[in-house]
Amino acid sequence: MLSRDRLRGVLVDEVWAYGYTLTIWGAGAILIAEYGVPSHVDVLGYVAGSLLGFGLLTWYAFQGLLVGVEHERRDVRTAAQMVHLGATFLNLVGAVVFVRLAHGVGVPEVLTFALVGFQATVVYSLFLVVEEELGRRLK
Repeated sequence: MLSRDRLRGVLVDEVWAYGYTLTIWGAGAILIAEYGVPSHVDVLGYVAGSLLGFGLLTWYAFQGLLVGVEHERRDVRTAAQMVHLGATFLNLVGAVVFVRLAHGVGVPEVLTFALVGFQATVVYSLFLVVEEELGRRLK
């Protein structure tokens, strides 16, 4: 018999990485669907955009990159927060719109890959903050 307590623990432990994995994989798949298999430069652009987005968010949140960081376990207050509808799904809908527009107006492919990597990372993180705040208020 599947233990609900154990399943709850597994889901809470996986929740943050799962949403970002779906987002970054989904954004990459959207780019591939639009442009085909990316070149090595496109892949590096995508990863560079993601790293830049994460780096800028980190710099802003911690007021620098070379500061000490203490990690607290984050609290999940509602099960609905774990689905990441906004942070993942709505973010990817936005990525589809952006990619189609960028491709349509001729934005260079590598720049589109970099911008989508940046957008997926930044929007995911910011939407998570909104989802957490909504969860806090609804609980």
